[in-house]
Amino acid sequence: MTLTSVHSGLDPSVWKLGRDYQIIDVPNQDAILFFAGNHQQFRVSSELAQRLKAGLDQLSEREWAEWESLEKRGLISDRNRTLLADASFRDGANLAINVNLTAFCNLGCTYCFADGGDYGRIKGKLELNTVDHIFQFIDEHLLPNQSVRFEFFGGEPLLNFDIIKEICERSDTLLEQKGIRFIYRISTNLTVMPEGVLDLFASRNFIVSVSIDGGKETHDRNRPTKGGTGSFDKIIRNCHLVRRTSDAITLVARMTVVSTHPSLIDNVKELWNHNIFDYFQIYPGVVPVEKSQIFHVGDLPKDESEPATTVLPGFRKEFETLVSHYADFFTPDNRFRGVLEYERIVDMVYQGKMAVSFCSAARNYYTFSPDDSIMPCHRMVGETQFQVGKGDTGIDQNLNAWRVSVDENPTCSQCWIRYICGGGCKQENYVATGDINEPNPEMCDAQINMVTQVLKAAATRESTYQEQNRAPLDNLFVSCGRPIILNMRPETEPQKFDFSYFHPF
Repeated sequence: MTLTSVHSGLDPSVWKLGRDYQIIDVPNQDAILFFAGNHQQFRVSSELAQRLKAGLDQLSEREWAEWESLEKRGLISDRNRTLLADASFRDGANLAINVNLTAFCNLGCTYCFADGGDYGRIKGKLELNTVDHIFQFIDEHLLPNQSVRFEFFGGEPLLNFDIIKEICERSDTLLEQKGIRFIYRISTNLTVMPEGVLDLFASRNFIVSVSIDGGKETHDRNRPTKGGTGSFDKIIRNCHLVRRTSDAITLVARMTVVSTHPSLIDNVKELWNHNIFDYFQIYPGVVPVEKSQIFHVGDLPKDESEPATTVLPGFRKEFETLVSHYADFFTPDNRFRGVLEYERIVDMVYQGKMAVSFCSAARNYYTFSPDDSIMPCHRMVGETQFQVGKGDTGIDQNLNAWRVSVDENPTCSQCWIRYICGGGCKQENYVATGDINEPNPEMCDAQINMVTQVLKAAATRESTYQEQNRAPLDNLFVSCGRPIILNMRPETEPQKFDFSYFHPF
């Protein structure tokens, strides 16, 4: 029997598992049928799931008739592809300025991508002349109705606190004069607390992202001081000070995972027990192969046949264990509101959103450094060949390579999470493959597994979790400000859905 879609004219063989749709098996439950084209999900029986894995030509006539009906209702569509093709590089995110405040850091983190804070080339602190150039850049690039997000970075940004205050005060003037809204976020190790910092955080509703890799044992091993002593006790004490200052401050625990001992879930529990963090960010550390044994990340010899970087081999298992217990962390007596990356995936799928790109680099996000350079990404500051301009003259380079969409990428275009992931971190791609648009295979695997496990876990949660308001995520710079837009897909109406085989969430 040959089945052909009357609605679309597509032969079933055109629909490809792993590209156009994916089956996610849920133990002891129906499977999930996920569509890449609009992030729609349906529950299907395990028997139907197996046939879908084999190809649409394995469907019965009645099953195929329901599939066609889904198409006619617009519930199976390529809306994401169409919207991405029509999107501007400036869609989906506000203007964001990363301010690389200083080349100095007082910690000696074992896996630092910034070579200890100076990226191997940056000297001194950012000065007032670059602040002038930043506000000139804002004036030239800010679109009507957009906000401006400042990302204070380093080195350790609080070692140049005077410039942070200066930027905030100038922002106040623009707010009064032009009504421009500013969002303030800082990535800090929080080992130093300059006079006035708590008041500044509270008065501006700062998002304070603290680099803290877990409990005391893990953190002190990963992020010692330059003198080799532990930093955990000082950081956690300062985190409590921030939390007591104001509930309007959003406190994020930024965890990089480079070891399985102690376990990831134990590290999360230790920080969670302090009941001070609103969100967690959890990311597998991407480490140069030659350092992998130092960090106990892998056991790869350094030769030309091996990749340039490696990811903790046990991360997948650690991650899956954490996600399987994720719901346990949402309790009435703890302020925990989720892991940012996981909540963003749920938001995109259940609310019908898609990623314009993996991040906002060279789209609506740029980094200014003490040498007055403009870089497309804060992690690329050490790679001078990627410099796109100077503060006094603005952007002077072609940015097209940074704006390649997943559908233009031969690797990404074949992946079912492409409109969630957006193509992978360009800095990690470059380090691993030498090309910002050639995905790092290890991180592809990590991203696919993350989406799979999060959707599997979310499907077992109550509908109130799936439908909750996640608008605050837009201000939190999830995945480096990943630009997100609504795909305006038709919504399912479960109470009117009389099909036998495909059941909407």
